[in-house]
Parts: sequence; C-alpha cells; structure tokens
Amino acid sequence: MPNKTHRIVMSRTLRRPAAEAFRTVEDLERFPEFMPNVNALTLLEVDGHRKVAAWDTTIDDAPLSWIEEGIYDEKNLIVRFRALEGVFDRFDGHWQVVPEGEGSRVTFDLTYEIGLPEIEDLVGPIFRQRLIENAESMLKAIEERVEKAR
Repeated sequence: MPNKTHRIVMSRTLRRPAAEAFRTVEDLERFPEFMPNVNALTLLEVDGHRKVAAWDTTIDDAPLSWIEEGIYDEKNLIVRFRALEGVFDRFDGHWQVVPEGEGSRVTFDLTYEIGLPEIEDLVGPIFRQRLIENAESMLKAIEERVEKAR
C-alpha cells in the first residue's frame, strides 16, 4: 500500500513590511523563544544560505523531533525546508513572505507523508488536525513577534 501524501497551506496577513517579517521567519534560532510548541532548536550546520537544525517540539503532549534542512532565499523572501531524518517519510515545504498592501502576508506550505499506511486511516486525520493547529500557532507567534519588533 503506497503512502498518502498530504498538504497543508496556511497564511496570515501582517501589518509590517515583507522584509521585516522575513527577518522573523529566517531567525530560526529564536523560534523556541516565541513559539510555544518548539521546545528546543539546535543548529547543527550553517553554510551560507543553508541551515541544518534539530527540532524538538511537542504536539498534544507528544514529543516530535526531526532534523531539517532549510535554504534561505532573502531576495525572494522564501525559506524552503525538508526533513533529512525523523518520523515522517516526507516532510517538506516552504515559508514565504510577500508584500501585501501596506504590510505583508506570510504563508506556510507543508507536504508530508506519515509513512505508516497500515494505520494511516486511523491516525492520519487526527495528526493532520494537530499539524494544522501547530501551523496556526506558529503563524500567530510570527505575527506577534513581527508586531513587537515595531
């Protein structure tokens, strides 16, 4: 039985310019300071526009950790990420900030595969809902952080 591929796309309007908002998105090392579900984030490698980090998060009191590579494109205000190892068979996507009116819009786009087809129908919908709630929490935290930077 093949893996099911899932996608989550969410965005939030910000009242700050795109370049300012992107500084918050790219400041990966500070995520544990203002994102409630991120317990720890350890930079393992930094090479130019590439960062590799170990993520330690909690979703619904369940620990979730993985190693992720991020490619940071300041010119286009986009961070492309993918898990290098962890619990998912696939976990990749991007954060993007675009100008919108006087402010900007930040978008989180994630594609994932749980990789356990035998229990996917049972845990898949619950896990998807938790990932959506986590993404919304991250977007809200970014919004609050960007607004505080005024």
